[in-house]
Amino acid sequence: MTILLLILLSAFLNQVSSGPSNESISFNFPSFNTESCRTGSLICHGAVTAYNGYLSLTSEPLPASNSTALPLDEVGRVLYHQPVLAWPASITTVFTIKISEYPNSPGSGDGMAFLFVPDDQPPTVISYGSYLGIMDKFTEASGKLEQLAVELDTYKNDFDPDGNHVGIDTTSVREPVVAMSLNSTGVDLKSGGEITVRIDYDGWMKSLNVYVSYSGSPLQNILRQQINMSDIVPTSVYVGFSAATGAFSESHRLLNWAFITKPLPSYSLTK
Repeated sequence: MTILLLILLSAFLNQVSSGPSNESISFNFPSFNTESCRTGSLICHGAVTAYNGYLSLTSEPLPASNSTALPLDEVGRVLYHQPVLAWPASITTVFTIKISEYPNSPGSGDGMAFLFVPDDQPPTVISYGSYLGIMDKFTEASGKLEQLAVELDTYKNDFDPDGNHVGIDTTSVREPVVAMSLNSTGVDLKSGGEITVRIDYDGWMKSLNVYVSYSGSPLQNILRQQINMSDIVPTSVYVGFSAATGAFSESHRLLNWAFITKPLPSYSLTK
């Protein structure tokens, strides 16, 4: 199912031309390799490391090492190298992740997020832990953020529904737009299994949908939320991923990623 979905999306992407941020832009990374952060197509910040087959957004465990030190309070962010149209547009992105508990760690956290951000700057060094590389306590307190994140959260903070949920954040991770537990779906984000995520933004209906499943299984619509992108982010944004560890370590791998944004006719600019 996952392979078929990516093939169909890739075929659709090939019919759409790339261009400036006010035009259709599409791209497809069916896998990654050790040069992925050096080719110019991706901007890699912080703890991101490219391996053959995947990107690791936080440090990977080293099987040959006898060190008991664990990578805590890490942040990684990877972005597509050029801005894309956020509105007026309809957007679809599909990607596969693999989140695993870290050997010898007494717990696991904190998770990953898909980002729509206004620039290509690195996350702040204090955006670790519950902030998932999205923001930090100072930028959250300012309330002036122009970004949107779909979080895949693997740690239960006191403001979270549990340690296995999907949420939408804009100016606060403590007060998300919406958060939905995955426990009833049978999907465990930190199971170590390959998980496919699809995010659709319908620019006509101003609706954001998130679908999740284990790769090879039918996607489940986890949440549907009314979102007016023009109220939240600039018309042109950078897209990508962030991940973080906090008091506990965790492996966050990105295995593939396809994305397309298609502009709507100009009259859809009306909010």
